[in-house]
Amino acid sequence: MKSYLLPFLLILTLSSCNFGSKSEQNLPIEVPEAVPSFVDYKVERLIGQKGPCEADSLSTQCLDYSVEYPKLTGKIPERVIQKINQNIKLNIFEYAFISEKPESFESLVSELATAYNDVLKDIPEYKASWSMEVNSDIIYQDTAFISVASTIFSYTGGAHPDAYQVYRSYDLATGDPIKLSDILGLGFERDLNEAAEIEFRMLKEIPPSQALKVKGYFFENGKFELNDNFAIINKSLIFYFNPFEIAPYAVGPTELELKLTDYVNLIKETGVLNAYKN
Repeated sequence: MKSYLLPFLLILTLSSCNFGSKSEQNLPIEVPEAVPSFVDYKVERLIGQKGPCEADSLSTQCLDYSVEYPKLTGKIPERVIQKINQNIKLNIFEYAFISEKPESFESLVSELATAYNDVLKDIPEYKASWSMEVNSDIIYQDTAFISVASTIFSYTGGAHPDAYQVYRSYDLATGDPIKLSDILGLGFERDLNEAAEIEFRMLKEIPPSQALKVKGYFFENGKFELNDNFAIINKSLIFYFNPFEIAPYAVGPTELELKLTDYVNLIKETGVLNAYKN
């Protein structure tokens, strides 16, 4: 009996204790880490309508426009801010203009409105509406650069609308758009294009023995080559081929990702990607 006395007394003691009412356990809330920000910016907007619908809401003759783009405001030198802001607009204007590159989005809208009104004067029975939409934003920030993606969509009559995607990265020290030669060493072209063609063929399921033109892709002299429409995003180079660039419109666009970890040997020592070599 003696050997059972201690456990019995322990149970009796515990049963006499008042533990209080059972409450719900409060677990710590996990707060996601904030994405690092190396520039401050705001989104500028220009939205409206031109043409007969501007005065008559029932009119079907209308030019609708919507423009959104980033405008840097701080955290880097003012001279760099001004240069990047100007370059963002210029790079969009390369793809969004009718006759001449506009000086501003306001002048772009004005040019479109003039062209649309000219059509209405020449063809009074013309009922189709025109539209233009620009969506641009910063999609990646790093200590040495930022990357911007811009989508430009427009319909000005014709069989189908025009749609372009523009990728650019900008050096936070100079404000200049980053070229491949700024971040990759001398003679990178051959190795990078050869490796990129392998990725391209895997993406499009084209065997090495088959010519690219058989699948409807056309490159100068039939040889695959990367373009300059790219951005640095999360340790990758993202290239974008717009419709008509390397294939008929029906084939559509192509986005190609090259992971920088596979091309460390090509990274230039003095470029903005130098830290990626480690």
